[in-house]
Amino acid sequence: FLGGVPTVDVEKIYVDANNETMLEQDLEGEYTAIKRYKERIGQAEELQEYALSQQLRTILADEQEHAMDIESALGK
Repeated sequence: FLGGVPTVDVEKIYVDANNETMLEQDLEGEYTAIKRYKERIGQAEELQEYALSQQLRTILADEQEHAMDIESALGK
């Protein structure tokens, strides 16, 4: 739809026995997702797909909230 090719590649999955380390890894994952959603929003707007852009903004807001929750859990 946006002129690209779908991918099935996923990021490496990290596992650690230390809870704080796992939260840090989860936070990095949230930051990555946030960055990607911002890129997709820009692409949608370039194509004048404003409804899609708005939907992506809603998802982005959720991702940002997740990041804030994890930051709070880590005392950041």
